[in-house]
Amino acid sequence: MDHVVIFINILILTVGFSVVYQGFHVYRTFRFPAVRVFVLYIGLYNLVMLLTLIAQYLMRNVASLADDGMFVIVAVAMGSVAFPLAALETWFYASTTWHLAGDGCVPRWFTYSYLLICAVWLIGFATGSYRFFAIGDKRFLLGVHAAINISLTALFLLLSLLLIIRARHVPAERQKRIALVFGVFVLTYNCIDASSVVVPAPWGILVVLLSSVAYDAIILLNMSRYVRTYYGPMIGDGELHLGLDRLCEQFHFSTRERDIVEMILKGKSNKEIEQELFISPHTVKNHIYHIFQKAGLNSRGQLVSLVLQNSANGAVRSES
Repeated sequence: MDHVVIFINILILTVGFSVVYQGFHVYRTFRFPAVRVFVLYIGLYNLVMLLTLIAQYLMRNVASLADDGMFVIVAVAMGSVAFPLAALETWFYASTTWHLAGDGCVPRWFTYSYLLICAVWLIGFATGSYRFFAIGDKRFLLGVHAAINISLTALFLLLSLLLIIRARHVPAERQKRIALVFGVFVLTYNCIDASSVVVPAPWGILVVLLSSVAYDAIILLNMSRYVRTYYGPMIGDGELHLGLDRLCEQFHFSTRERDIVEMILKGKSNKEIEQELFISPHTVKNHIYHIFQKAGLNSRGQLVSLVLQNSANGAVRSES
């Protein structure tokens, strides 16, 4: 069983690194704030998973309740790093949830509630650490670890349920479908993760490890396609070109700049633009910089939104 666990751990690290790398590549193409938040979430998820794997290995193979030095390293030092990272991970997932549900930013009531939860975590962890150093009470700090982990799983379950419920009100059909699929996916993963508590050891650990591999692998295989689908043009090609023409006329884009804007709308990366237009990387970056300067924009996401807004306005005027 130990050899199987070691192999799965190596697999988790390999797939985790791959999904984080792909996430940054997807963000280079689709520079939307929500994509950046999701990439940060998946990066922190894998970082917390790495710290958890290291801690579990040390606790099973090196540490014991009688080993004070290792207990300080695992329970106190690693906990003080892992839990803030897990808190950030949960916040980024919450931001992704509200974006997919069509609400934009996270509402204030959740922000204040989450800050209160984080304060309770901090107080509990500080109290547990103090009790350990003051009177040698290790059980209390281990209980705090378990409570924080359970509350994190509960938060993810609640956020996933909220996404599934609110996704039904998203007006665009394909965005509604992606939101529902993602909500069910994360809900299923967290249900499997929570069920590992009642599974006898060492099978419970095996369930957690295998579900983590599957989680990363599914995101790795589908992230690019789903992001491309979610942010694809919401209107027809005719209206899209109409909005692009209006934008070029308004900001005096050159012919080459228009070509580059059109490729950005199709989700092309800088590398793909270089290859299709036979120009250097520096030239591509220079053109994009001038496009942003002329239109007063800061990202590709803002550019796409502006073109779609002009296209939609043009379509409405044509109908009227």
